[in-house]
Amino acid sequence: MKSTNTLIALALFAVPLAAHAEPSGNVEMAFVPSTMDVTLLNENGKFVTIDMKKIAKGEKCRMDKDSVIMKVGPGATENTVRVRYLAPQLSHGGCPFMTEFELSDADYTSARSAFTAKTDEASKKVEDLKKQLGTKWNEITGKKADQ
Repeated sequence: MKSTNTLIALALFAVPLAAHAEPSGNVEMAFVPSTMDVTLLNENGKFVTIDMKKIAKGEKCRMDKDSVIMKVGPGATENTVRVRYLAPQLSHGGCPFMTEFELSDADYTSARSAFTAKTDEASKKVEDLKKQLGTKWNEITGKKADQ
């Protein structure tokens, strides 16, 4: 249930970020496929609050496996995708909030697949809960029966 709540919260958080997503306006979120060091691409770098230091553009920081990222567009180098980290850093040594970096097409495809699998799982759990609750679902969510 914790991962479902996290997914829902992150989805709501990502909606305002859609204006900065791909030019098509499609927001694609994914999970970082493995813990890795990435190269910060943000102009002027980023400040890491938890570490109280600045990471300059071109420096490395650590992305933890399953961190939530959003596709920004194509990467600067061939066969890459530019992404943005969507959560604040809560442990030392990691990347700062809104870090932009590139992933290989293969890593992004894996990351996106993991995210859509979790999204499908969460949707199924919500549908099961709706069935279990019946008309109580509408009372809890505040929706009318015809919606």
